[in-house]
Amino acid sequence: MKAPKSDPPNSAVWLLRHTCPGGDNEALTGDLIERFHEGQTAAWFWRQVFVAFLVGVLGEIRLRWPHFIYALAGTAVPLVVSSSVRGTGFSMHWWVLPWPWSQLVLEFSPIAILALMVLPVLGAALVINGTFRWVSLFRTGFINLTLILLGYYLHGYLNPWLTRPVPGDPHHRLYIVPEGLQLLLCFSTYLVSACFGCPLRGRAIRAR
Repeated sequence: MKAPKSDPPNSAVWLLRHTCPGGDNEALTGDLIERFHEGQTAAWFWRQVFVAFLVGVLGEIRLRWPHFIYALAGTAVPLVVSSSVRGTGFSMHWWVLPWPWSQLVLEFSPIAILALMVLPVLGAALVINGTFRWVSLFRTGFINLTLILLGYYLHGYLNPWLTRPVPGDPHHRLYIVPEGLQLLLCFSTYLVSACFGCPLRGRAIRAR
């Protein structure tokens, strides 16, 4: 009497069906499950899921390369020019505005300027890609500024939990959030803004 066939790892199947970008994931999942029932191991199944995920990510980067260029530029530019732009808010006549708008312009305007500085990079990439539209550019900028503003207020709310006091200096606090995670959040903000602001259409969709 033959032993009943085991099933592939449920977590691997779920990841393949729901998180693997691009392609016909249901068909691929069916093919891999069939191969697994033919005698492949769970380790083999996990390797195939990893390869499928990697291929899917590379395919998304190929299709959405203007979005990724924009996200990379948006992450890098603040690191390069933040020190020179940090005082920009003072050049605006923020003091004639009533509080709290004056404080908002003072603190948020340098961040907004840094975000808007990167839009020409996205515009140039979209021109090269043949998918440039002014409305997409403006929409991306609006979404990006909205996300940055929300993140700014969320950061202020969570600041007591994200920092710790400096020993011997109660007036200063240190971030406990790793710098790599901060960069990842910044990159994700620009990438999400571009994906929603400049959705795939036309030639890019047919390329799938």
